[in-house]
Amino acid sequence: MKKNTTRIRETIKVPTDQLKLGMHVSRLDRPWLDTPFLFQGFSVHDVDDLTALKNICEYVYIDVLKTGRVNSAARSALVGQGKPKHYEIVTPVEKEIKEASQHYKKSFSEVERLLDTAYADGRIDTDEIRRHIKDCVDSIERNPSAMMWLTRIKNVDKYTAEHCLNVGILAIALGRHVGVGRKHMELLGLCGMLHDVGKMKVDQAILNKPDRLTREEFEHMKLHVVYGREILVQDSTLPNEVIGAAYNHHERQDGKGYPTGMDAAALNFYTKVVTIVDAYDAITSQRCYSKGNTSATALKILYENSGTQFDPRLVVKFIECIGIYPPGALVEMSSGEVGVVLSVEPENRLLPKVALLLDADKQPVAQRVVDLKLERDKGLENPHRIKTVLMDGSYGIDLAEFTQHNINMGEAAGFMADCSQDSAE
Repeated sequence: MKKNTTRIRETIKVPTDQLKLGMHVSRLDRPWLDTPFLFQGFSVHDVDDLTALKNICEYVYIDVLKTGRVNSAARSALVGQGKPKHYEIVTPVEKEIKEASQHYKKSFSEVERLLDTAYADGRIDTDEIRRHIKDCVDSIERNPSAMMWLTRIKNVDKYTAEHCLNVGILAIALGRHVGVGRKHMELLGLCGMLHDVGKMKVDQAILNKPDRLTREEFEHMKLHVVYGREILVQDSTLPNEVIGAAYNHHERQDGKGYPTGMDAAALNFYTKVVTIVDAYDAITSQRCYSKGNTSATALKILYENSGTQFDPRLVVKFIECIGIYPPGALVEMSSGEVGVVLSVEPENRLLPKVALLLDADKQPVAQRVVDLKLERDKGLENPHRIKTVLMDGSYGIDLAEFTQHNINMGEAAGFMADCSQDSAE
């Protein structure tokens, strides 16, 4: 009997007005670089994606095989196979930011204390940090944007402690996004905040070196995962997942990581999450020897290395979680004005609320908020559009000062209250 060698056609041409949620777009009717899409190939997750494609393209090419497995594959990276929990936004970001800021500061102080103790004694007590993690989870459950905003405020002189805290917060936020329960979010936070504790036992001259490391120095730095495990195993109350994340967060999907070259099948959910958010925070952070990259650049790097370095399904979920225009991002509008992204609705990721700080000539102006979604819905003739994401600190804008000023003055709530009026003009 002759073997059937007929192959299913892998791509089909589809007019954009016939696109549906869940379809995987593999090609456009124009070069990717001529569009605002960050990645060359993506799945259509929401109405915002559909609208953007319809506005830019007449037709696209759909990957039939990826479209068929996109929904089922996304769940296989999560904890268990139960139905994911759905979280609502309970508190607006402008109200949550004040309480989130207090929790962030207290958690930062405790992470610093933990690292100092690890440096001095080679052991830690995690009772207090677990209480702070519960507070962080409370805030992220209500509205993750506030805590995620605070992770964007970088202090190069406090990198290690700040990085550990940020990784914990981002891990909790990703857990919320994929729908894990509260206990899993708390465990993710603990994994993230303790993942680099071993760095306190490496040579501090190498840890704080203002230049790139030599090959020998890098080999020494790689020992931090071993030291981290040695410190954490002394606490009998710590779950194995926390110790595993500290030891394995530099392993890779392709088995080419360190310390043991594990393959993807041996890495658990918690380690995979920490690996992704650890890289993201490092890429977006300013170091002694390099400037931080934009969030968009970091997400692009994660996506390009998904499948080799990072779990590809969790990378997609993290990109959804962060968004193209995350809260706290500095953006330039098509008008030339410059502002800070305040908040983003999950179903309208390309249409955030933006606090405008500079005019088209890059001169300071009285702060006002524009709601890009509201402007679109009202059909304004010349609605505001985001042109590009800027590096943090561009044009002298200090995100930390902006945040603290609006917390102190209570102006963030005023921004949002004025939002509809400003956007309707």
